[in-house]
Amino acid sequence: MIKIILIIWLVAIHAFAFLAMWDTDLPYRIDRKLKLGLLNPPEITHYYKEMVGSQLQLDGSIEAGSIIFLGDSLTQGLNVAALTKPAINYGIGMDTSLGLLQRIPQYESLKRASKVVIAIGINDLLRIKRSPPDILKNYQKILEILPTEADVLIQSVFPVDERIGLTGINEKILQLNSMLRVLAKEKKHDFIDLREPFVEKDGNLKEKFHIGDGLHLSSEGYKQWIDVLNSHPLTQNR
Repeated sequence: MIKIILIIWLVAIHAFAFLAMWDTDLPYRIDRKLKLGLLNPPEITHYYKEMVGSQLQLDGSIEAGSIIFLGDSLTQGLNVAALTKPAINYGIGMDTSLGLLQRIPQYESLKRASKVVIAIGINDLLRIKRSPPDILKNYQKILEILPTEADVLIQSVFPVDERIGLTGINEKILQLNSMLRVLAKEKKHDFIDLREPFVEKDGNLKEKFHIGDGLHLSSEGYKQWIDVLNSHPLTQNR
């Protein structure tokens, strides 16, 4: 009887641990890292919810006149303090245009921001398989709910290195960026094209600018991005 109880207890413990792990993004991260393609992660992830909660704890104390950066993991890794002060980084890894649309209304600091810098869309294409026109619809909604007092800078989606296995993505990125440029002009917002300094002659993201996965920026990539942004007047607030 004791042996049976022990077995049941061990099974229950392992089942609980499995369910706890499954409620995180770990299984999807492992699947993506191993390039198995077996799992379709939810668009609004557990990590996303945790990050939004952490950001909202800080949101009430954000200084008026700050420049707020909104985006995914690429933005999350950006040293915004190297660009301007006061600057706030509200990047969240694996986020999409839909995720950004849902969290923007929660940031009271956006009403006090002097400028808003946006970079989102690659996860829409890669994770969710959302089409450029559908991403554009989310962008239109994003711009509609942003406070009208702040200047807005829309950044183009970075190219990827298709030699790593991301075949066909750069064509979609070009299509989306073309749409974003037109949208920015229509809404009288600034647009900055990040493509030219980052691509090889064949249109792929330069190898030195990513960490080996064809997508996430290396230290050199971030330095280049900061140089590009530093040349744009909208990010200057020193």
